[in-house]
Amino acid sequence: MSKGMADDLGRSARSDRPTTGAPSGARRAPTGARVAAALIGVLVGGFGCASLRVADLDAFETIPMDRILPYPTKEEMRKRSYEVVVVDRPADSIDRATLDKPRAQVRRRLERLAAQAGAVVIAPSRRDGNEARTEGDLEGLEEGEGEDALGADYALAARFATLGHDSVWAKPSRFPWQSVEDVSQKPGICTHSVQVSLEVQVFEAGQGDHAIRTYALDHSGQQKNKDLDPACAIAPVTLEVLFENTLDQALSCIEGPLGAMLLPRGHVVGHRRALEAERHIYRVTLGAAHGIEFGDEVEIRREQRATSPSGEPMRSEWVIARGVVSDQVESKASWIALDPAKAESTILDGDVVRPRQKSGLLTSLSGPNCSRILEER
Repeated sequence: MSKGMADDLGRSARSDRPTTGAPSGARRAPTGARVAAALIGVLVGGFGCASLRVADLDAFETIPMDRILPYPTKEEMRKRSYEVVVVDRPADSIDRATLDKPRAQVRRRLERLAAQAGAVVIAPSRRDGNEARTEGDLEGLEEGEGEDALGADYALAARFATLGHDSVWAKPSRFPWQSVEDVSQKPGICTHSVQVSLEVQVFEAGQGDHAIRTYALDHSGQQKNKDLDPACAIAPVTLEVLFENTLDQALSCIEGPLGAMLLPRGHVVGHRRALEAERHIYRVTLGAAHGIEFGDEVEIRREQRATSPSGEPMRSEWVIARGVVSDQVESKASWIALDPAKAESTILDGDVVRPRQKSGLLTSLSGPNCSRILEER
């Protein structure tokens, strides 16, 4: 990590324990000592990253904050993690029995993705993956009935369009000195190809049977075997593994965009500054219960509300600052270290806070070419 980032992180305040007042009759350390205590404990990580822990929140003075307008409602402040249910939708011209295992694989993958993003999965799949799931027109998502029927903020609905397999046998090559009889004893090459196409749609409760986001996935996989028989027979278990791998690669392409949509959503509710030093920490309404951990990166977002020409409410967000979670992490709140001088706008009481999505470099380099697999609309 660069020295500049180390300095930024050094402007934080951190502690795993909620701060309580001193016991009755206890002597409080002088202000200078408390400030010094707050500035002790530089943690040097394996990557050369230095960060400051908060030893005493009392060493940080409270800074009044301007409020954003309109200010989030009590319900918006309370709702931090999204609730998600995964359902199946009918597939045209594909035998239902053929879809049993692929559907179970998709459900488990989407449920794991949602849980890793910090969402609460309602009625998760059993380990055998063979239970019946909601199908049809998603009547539970009709306006005004979605939350009562599903008890979820979002429904992730998967619909298969294609699930096919074919094979091609290529004759073995013949060298000039080989006879036809010689070549007939050589195996040819069987190329087994599978094609998987499906849509994963996101429905918002109370918005009717209209997807707010659709991820269309189209991917193919191949396996080549040597075979004397032009019929190109393949063992069922081998074909099943080929389908699983191909489908798994396709689903990996929606981890980024769908995961970002399901990340927890909190708000800024407080600001403190270290005495005699320009080190700032902000209190946010996301904590351990929402997957927040010491050292996580978070984004402060400014929300803008508007109305469409048809009168529908519209909301958009953009990042105005980034910070790092201090070791002051409670169940439903935490303090983050942040330099307000580097923010694109003044941080306000009520600004949106979301974790910064983690992505692995190795995965991005070794994974499938998602630009050819995924179409988002």
